[in-house]
Amino acid sequence: MTRTSRTGRIVLFWAAAVIIAALCAVQTAAWLVGSVSRRVYSSVEDVPAREVGMLLGTSKYSFGHPSSVLPGRIRAAAALYHAGKVRKLVVSGACRPEEFSDEIAAMKEGLIAMGVPESDIIEDAKGVRTLDSVLRMRDAFGCDDFIAISQRDHCERALYLAEHNGINTIGFAAEIMPGMYSGERAFLSVREQLARVKAVVDVAAGRRAKYPAER
Repeated sequence: MTRTSRTGRIVLFWAAAVIIAALCAVQTAAWLVGSVSRRVYSSVEDVPAREVGMLLGTSKYSFGHPSSVLPGRIRAAAALYHAGKVRKLVVSGACRPEEFSDEIAAMKEGLIAMGVPESDIIEDAKGVRTLDSVLRMRDAFGCDDFIAISQRDHCERALYLAEHNGINTIGFAAEIMPGMYSGERAFLSVREQLARVKAVVDVAAGRRAKYPAER
């Protein structure tokens, strides 16, 4: 066997090992995070009432197209409010106007347009990622029993992070509105799988919020 072929075999071996390890990590994270799925509700009638709902943010646009994810979250939050399932809504996300990603403004405007009074909407512009949004509900807003509102897979991740930080939450699964294009669907699927791996790592490492208790 030549030196070149031996080197090639070694490279292939390690490449295969890395791929297998990555797949195992994704599958393990999917199983761990998915273990909380029983606490995610999809019916307004069935979800238990809580004082506060946390609406998790996302960009208003995806690859230059209007997001098909955000409108569903806003509709779900408004439905819970009008059904008396929550009395206040915390809109939690990133606020970076210079990057055209003011998630807070988009969510607030959408809720007001659907009849939620501005006085019952609380802004959290420091929810820069899901872990921060969850931890800040307790540490910044003094609420450790709330409804997390997002699409089902995102709700499961939020509940997993909450559970391992001693926070009692349930989730409400928002719909994905019609019009999602294939590129967006593929991107969100891959992103969520990687985000679940990161959530498991964050829990194992005991990571905290970037802005723990700032309002």
